[in-house]
Amino acid sequence: MRYRFLIMILATWRLTHLQFSAENLEVIDAQARIEFPNQIIFSLQAQSDVTVEIVELEFGLQEKACTTDLNRVVPDDYERDVKVNISWTWNMRRTGSLPPGARIWWRWHLVDALGRELRTETQWLTWIDRIYDWKTISTDDLVLHWYKGSESFAQTLLDAAIGSQTRLEVDIGAQLEDQVHIYIYADTDDMREAILFEPGWTGALAFPSSGIMILGVNERNMEWGLDTIAHELAHVIVGNAVSHCYSALPTWLDEGLAVYAEGELDPSYQRILENAIAENELFSVRSLNDGFTEHASRAYLSYAESYSIVSYLIETYGQEAILDLLDAFQSGYRYDSALFQVYGFDADGLEAEWRAEVGASTLTSLAEDIDPTPTIFPTIHPYAGPPTAATPTPLPAVPITPTISEISSEAPLETPSYPGCLVGLAILSIFSLIVIAFLLRRFEKSPEERTGG
Repeated sequence: MRYRFLIMILATWRLTHLQFSAENLEVIDAQARIEFPNQIIFSLQAQSDVTVEIVELEFGLQEKACTTDLNRVVPDDYERDVKVNISWTWNMRRTGSLPPGARIWWRWHLVDALGRELRTETQWLTWIDRIYDWKTISTDDLVLHWYKGSESFAQTLLDAAIGSQTRLEVDIGAQLEDQVHIYIYADTDDMREAILFEPGWTGALAFPSSGIMILGVNERNMEWGLDTIAHELAHVIVGNAVSHCYSALPTWLDEGLAVYAEGELDPSYQRILENAIAENELFSVRSLNDGFTEHASRAYLSYAESYSIVSYLIETYGQEAILDLLDAFQSGYRYDSALFQVYGFDADGLEAEWRAEVGASTLTSLAEDIDPTPTIFPTIHPYAGPPTAATPTPLPAVPITPTISEISSEAPLETPSYPGCLVGLAILSIFSLIVIAFLLRRFEKSPEERTGG
């Protein structure tokens, strides 16, 4: 395990002396230094012929958001003076980590006692782990970054992404609006060191608002990696189709659609689901609304259940109803209201129908038996919210390498077998048709209908 906190990676953007000035209010030097994965240190030297009354850092992320991402912070230790020598640290261990490849803009804002105001030129930096020698191959829409393995290894992964993108574009009828960056770490240990506070079962993450995907893939788990790229692209597509500005999709729906897009449920996950049904250990539908537990074996069951619930809704009520459900969330309906609007039942009604379909015992109590979801991104002033939302994807139900064998104390499962290409393509096409139909319906509706009015 690397002791990354001992490694300082410096990336400095300098503003030269007198580059920015408002008469006698001037910036001498400004820097942003990355110490990955822990923090970014912003520093400023400036001066005026009178007291500088206000010094604040303005910064934000380059991502799709409901409003302009603008954060302002005043360094706690600033004391008014004619000379400014100040710094402020963005501590990722307090606010939650950014995805590798995230783009951050920043500038300083100063006001002196005479009311003279100065903003430095907006600067950009990329939050990336430069301990690795990143290499890149790309298409117009997809950019794949990797540091270990041959170019053939990277091309195989990129080809899988291209294939998934092509199938989604053909079936959905829409192209990606912006480039998607895919960061390939050599293993899941390296990947989790780059993203703080992620559960131990995490094998991949998608950040739809930032257009970033990260995976821990090597030659030994290539088959899983190829399937996971399709899974993560589905997250990006669904995340862009249903904006979180109106309402958030329940986790079981978002993850269930992504697993459904991969193809038939992996036999190992199917066995986990069947065992939970037999032992009366299923989670309630409501407990799968907001994130999954950090315990690996329970997380696997959460994904298997989510797939099963989504499959039940599609197979029982058809694709039109799923489109109506996505539309209801996009229009701003709350969780139970969206379900009732489309199916005529709330989450408890869905629970009862789905359990009857899979042969599970009736849920006798609404008390949740799932472990509390860990607080991955604690909120802290002055930020408006978490840096960016992510959708984690689990490792295969069986650890592929000895380095991650400790993630579960359960007896090891058999090595998963993967669905055939024809079955996977057929189910992926169904999933894609659902999304294209949803997008077409959105454009056909009047503004009043889109807002639920």
